[in-house]
Amino acid sequence: MNEQLTELQQFFGAYFHQDWMEEHATADEVIDSFLLDSSKDTIMTVREEILQLAKSFTTESEFQQNLFYKQYCNYYYPNQWPSGLIWLNYVVEKFDHCLLKK
Repeated sequence: MNEQLTELQQFFGAYFHQDWMEEHATADEVIDSFLLDSSKDTIMTVREEILQLAKSFTTESEFQQNLFYKQYCNYYYPNQWPSGLIWLNYVVEKFDHCLLKK
């Protein structure tokens, strides 16, 4: 039986898929695309799931394993960010900014 993907898995898997760099110049553009495509409820759900994910890992290695293999993310954030937590906090800030406008 197939397990339904979470909104977070859909965000990372559908927007940060293996060819995301062919569609967008930066990771910020990917996030902006998600924010434009999504309802306020979806953004709020993904935001909450990001916060849960941020609280759930104790090491950077565990976080990367989860992000790349359980969340289906193909964005290698260590090229631009010193830690996954810092990057996730940035993503949440972008979500918060968008939610203020919606």
